[in-house]
Amino acid sequence: MDKTALIIVSVCVALLGYGFYTKSKTQPTRPQTAAPRAADTQPLVPARPADEQLRAAPDPVAPERNLAPEQLVTLENDYFRVITTTHGGGIKRVELKKHRLGIDAPVVLNNGAPLPVFNISGWSADANLIGYSVAASDTASVTFTRELQPGLIINRKFTVSGDYQLTLDQIITNRTGDIKVLPPYRLALGAVTALHPENAGAESRYVTLSWYSTGGKYAKSDITSFDGFAPLGFKFTSGKTVIGSDGENPVRWASVKSQFFAMIIDCQGFDALRAEGTRQHLPDLATRPGAAVPTGIVGDLAISGITINPDTSASQQFSLYAGPKENSRLQALPDHQAEIMEFGAFIGPISSLLLWLMNTIHGFAANYGLAIIIVTVIIRAVLWWPQSAANRSMKRMQAVAPLMKETQEKFKDKPEKLNQEMMKIYKEYGVNPVGSCLPMLIQFPIFLGFYWMLQSSIELRHEHFLWIKDLSQPDTVWRLALGGFSLPVNPMPLVMTLTMYLSMRISPQPQGVDNPMMKMMKFMPLFFLLFCYNFSSALSLYWTAQNILSIVQMRYNLKQVAPTLEAMKAQAAARRKQQRKR
Repeated sequence: MDKTALIIVSVCVALLGYGFYTKSKTQPTRPQTAAPRAADTQPLVPARPADEQLRAAPDPVAPERNLAPEQLVTLENDYFRVITTTHGGGIKRVELKKHRLGIDAPVVLNNGAPLPVFNISGWSADANLIGYSVAASDTASVTFTRELQPGLIINRKFTVSGDYQLTLDQIITNRTGDIKVLPPYRLALGAVTALHPENAGAESRYVTLSWYSTGGKYAKSDITSFDGFAPLGFKFTSGKTVIGSDGENPVRWASVKSQFFAMIIDCQGFDALRAEGTRQHLPDLATRPGAAVPTGIVGDLAISGITINPDTSASQQFSLYAGPKENSRLQALPDHQAEIMEFGAFIGPISSLLLWLMNTIHGFAANYGLAIIIVTVIIRAVLWWPQSAANRSMKRMQAVAPLMKETQEKFKDKPEKLNQEMMKIYKEYGVNPVGSCLPMLIQFPIFLGFYWMLQSSIELRHEHFLWIKDLSQPDTVWRLALGGFSLPVNPMPLVMTLTMYLSMRISPQPQGVDNPMMKMMKFMPLFFLLFCYNFSSALSLYWTAQNILSIVQMRYNLKQVAPTLEAMKAQAAARRKQQRKR
């Protein structure tokens, strides 16, 4: 491979690697704020080192003895319905009114979870599910109460505080004359699994535990981390039994999320010790008898212990966001909770701009498929001039191809001399060897921006276009049975590959020149097919529209008069003369 090709490939790889790397970077840490407390409350301090007591329960659910019958209390607004329970004094499930799983069923968060969200484990020696009673309730709030120990009362008040938001005010009152010490505990984040168990393989990379540390770093680990990496049966890495933060930096908030929905618990005015998750089977979500039992991530936060002086109270406050991953909503939340969109630092601004542009156009286009095409037209209009310059560069490369071939044959045994002579030809005839690849370098970050944006853009969910029933999913029209294997037939990636091949086919190519870069580019349609085949059909739609516009522009540019060697040489000499005058 010559130096020019090596430079281009290196830049592309660097852009791709940097895009993946920086998508986990975050903004600076939010300054610490003090928790609002009543005058008689005490600071929340560790009782003793957390690792001494934070032990996972032997079973997913270990109820206390003589657990009273469950009582459910429903809180709701126009956006969601929150079902709370006296078993654990937490949130059993959250039903999203504006988002449907099927025709009749709403999307349900924490569905089939072994424990309610905000459940406390660690304050009872033999149980991680204890009973509460209802002290007060209405449609917007409910208060659960329990006597943890003689004279030690806990009150947990849940209040609907926004569209998809709740707050938990947890107050522990010591009515005795002794100091009471509660050990560190685990606060349940809830459970998450693929929305469609039949498509769990494709959705698995979105089933994730994520967290934001006080060091200003966003991190995540998805459900595939439990499997390790073993291609073709060769085990490269072992699977994990527990995922989560390392405990070195306290955690501001943590989330369990799927492709389009998330539950985020934010500690208000204090930090958790760490966030952890395990993989558990969720038998209640099995679609039919005999079907495979879905698995999901069950997460929790490790919280420091609490010391309560005699006749005083200690309080903790948490916030919960339980709803869709809508960038505009998440941007309004504190502590950089929009990081769960995972747009990244480098590609993030591009993704945010594309998402804003797509939603703005949808406001009058009324169809997201059409909006994506219009966005593509706008991008192509912006890139029209550099692409035309690249097309002219390809025609100039085609014109000097006979000279390049003659030089390659003459100096084939002298690589250093060959490079010198080739550069001399480029300079003499004013040919830029990387000019034809510049638009690809420009479009590459845009493609990545679309990729990061479309992988979690809930706006595309259930949106139709032509034969595509859901732009957020592959456009599978049927499945081809191959023995025990079923191959999905997705037309849009195939159309994309065809248009990409046609676009490359009509591009001017230097004949007879050994150009390693051109050889590599022949495999690009196949690479894009493999990359996009099981991804959101919206990405294939964008790249297909881009290819069609590229073909239109290429055919227009090819109608222009081809440059002659004499004219190219004269133009190059004139430019060099002008540069010397400067």
